[in-house]
Amino acid sequence: MRLRTIARGARRGAALVGLGLAGGAALVTARHALMTPQPLKSGLPGEGRLDRQHGGEVYYSVAGPEDGVPLALLHDFYPGASNYEFRAIYERLAETYRVYAPDWLGFGMSERPPLTLTGEFYAGMLVGFLRDVIGRPAVVVARGRAANIAARAAADAPELFERLALVGPYLEAGERLEPAAGQVVARLFQRAALGLTPYAALSLRPALRLAEGLRSAVGPGQVDDETVDHLYASAHQFGGQYGALALMTGELDLPIQQVFPTLEPPTLLVIGERDWKLPVARLERLAALNPRADLEVILSAGATVYQDQPKLFVGALRRWLGRRIPRQVARRVEARTVAEAVAEAERVEARVPAPTLPPVSPEPGALPVEVAAAPEPAPLEEAPAPVKIVPVLDAPSGQAGKPRIQTRAAPRRERKTAPRAAPAGGRAAPPAATPRKRGNTTTGKAPSGEASPRRRKKT
Repeated sequence: MRLRTIARGARRGAALVGLGLAGGAALVTARHALMTPQPLKSGLPGEGRLDRQHGGEVYYSVAGPEDGVPLALLHDFYPGASNYEFRAIYERLAETYRVYAPDWLGFGMSERPPLTLTGEFYAGMLVGFLRDVIGRPAVVVARGRAANIAARAAADAPELFERLALVGPYLEAGERLEPAAGQVVARLFQRAALGLTPYAALSLRPALRLAEGLRSAVGPGQVDDETVDHLYASAHQFGGQYGALALMTGELDLPIQQVFPTLEPPTLLVIGERDWKLPVARLERLAALNPRADLEVILSAGATVYQDQPKLFVGALRRWLGRRIPRQVARRVEARTVAEAVAEAERVEARVPAPTLPPVSPEPGALPVEVAAAPEPAPLEEAPAPVKIVPVLDAPSGQAGKPRIQTRAAPRRERKTAPRAAPAGGRAAPPAATPRKRGNTTTGKAPSGEASPRRRKKT
């Protein structure tokens, strides 16, 4: 009875907890729907523009001299993310460089279409933005998962990247064979058409303040209200859950360890000393994979290095950009025709003359050296005739009798004789031909096993 009572009480408790969670989720979702949208404006100075060529309307801010070196700032992915992340360094960099700060599609002031957003999609979007909007090789600064996307884009189109600065790249992408627990939960909600519920919970003000405090070195208690208000307004826009769900399900994760050794542009890895998610030792191992990579550790800074220590970050970036670092040349096999290869060989031969050895002069007092002619080869001896055993049939019975030994003379090799000197006033007579002797020279009979030659009658 007691066990039944305990089991019945456990079931009732679980049911009550489930009802409470369902009611809380419904309340949070309804509140998010009622509070959406919020008024949102760009927090960066300069000119705001739209790029409508790559998947939707991409908003970006641009400032700085038009003839300056182009520099693109790419923010990380999280609820409420936007280019407002670079507010502490945007104006400092715009004094020297032509700065572009876009909002990723699905975040900030950009359009939030119901698309399947993946890391490959954003890499292609970045390549198109650099090619069509900026139009020349640019310095790219990216953080977090955006750093992985920038590395993939630099591997696909290295001619669009002058240099690459990666701040705290996401090294855990591609290391796990199975999805994490959070990714499994997010996928379950997404399949049940409840994808708005986890996003609504993460876009609450306390959740946004906690996440921002963990990204910086000051902690959640030191995050100002202005920052929280901008995060809240950016998170409460129509369609904001699409990009956040792609983030929570792991669709935006691109491995960086495979493409980092092949990067051609010079690369700078930046990490904050107080970044609790990314140890410095792991980033040192990543920097060792590329000979053109440098590592910069900013003291008293968290994951958002440029917010905690903007002066130190800008100083380190300008020092690195002032150094002359050659690009890594990729080994590419060029197909050439045979005619081109022959022409190249002829040009090389024409440029490099053949070496000529100087004549050797005899030493004074040395005796002349006579070179003896090579002796004539000895004449080849005739090989012995091969022996063949041939069975002879007894006539007329046709039975095989005793075998007889038959010899075949080996072909003689003609020897060249020197022509005789012609007598005076006449023509040299040809040498007399020696007739071939058959049979035994002493008896005149044919050897055993060989028939005697027959005489032909003349007709």
